[in-house]
Amino acid sequence: MSDPLALLPLALAAGGGRLNRIDASRAVAAGFTLLQRCAPLVRALAGKRAAAVLPADPAFLCALAASDGRGLFWCDPHVSPDELGSRSAAYGVGAVFTMETFTATCRLALGADIPLVLLDDAPAHAVVHAGDRRIVVDLGSHFGLPLEGQRDAEGRDEECLLIGERILTHRDLLRDARAFGATAGLTPVDRTMTVMPTADVDLFVAGVVAPLLYGGEVFVTPTEDRAPIDQFAPTRLVH
Repeated sequence: MSDPLALLPLALAAGGGRLNRIDASRAVAAGFTLLQRCAPLVRALAGKRAAAVLPADPAFLCALAASDGRGLFWCDPHVSPDELGSRSAAYGVGAVFTMETFTATCRLALGADIPLVLLDDAPAHAVVHAGDRRIVVDLGSHFGLPLEGQRDAEGRDEECLLIGERILTHRDLLRDARAFGATAGLTPVDRTMTVMPTADVDLFVAGVVAPLLYGGEVFVTPTEDRAPIDQFAPTRLVH
């Protein structure tokens, strides 16, 4: 049986870190709970990939976990409807994880047939729009995650994250994050501020995945505004 920690979301949950003051384990558990409690979403994703029009925050970890068994196409939140529509069609997207702010772009790009999963209030609850149905899914109460396994387990060689023309497996992402973490000497006491104005997989690996795997605390900001940086008082700044 494959080690559960060979999956990127479960490895992040097992690390014990926090993202934007939310435990990574809580965000990941919410994503798996969403799949368990929303049959229309499961049906929409059958044989399909998922998409995320989200920043790199706890909602994104929730979407990554809810994409269990399929690749997640990560699209920049400020994408044009034309690009989102063409990329989603090319990748065979069955449902989109996003937020209320980006619903207009998603609807222009995808029409009404593709379900939208709004994660504004994740990891507490999600709102799923599927056809003419609006389903509120409670994510706050769930069973524990299966986090027993090898902390250095080799990632599964199946697709995890798609961004632009790149298709990255769980193995790719875990290998690169661990290599960066070892080189940077990351520890559980590190507080990492990551400035990520656009969806960027390299910044995601170095500034989010690696420090969470090593149990650190991460804060992601979309701008280089000094106010959140000074407030967070990071030990490391990644941009």
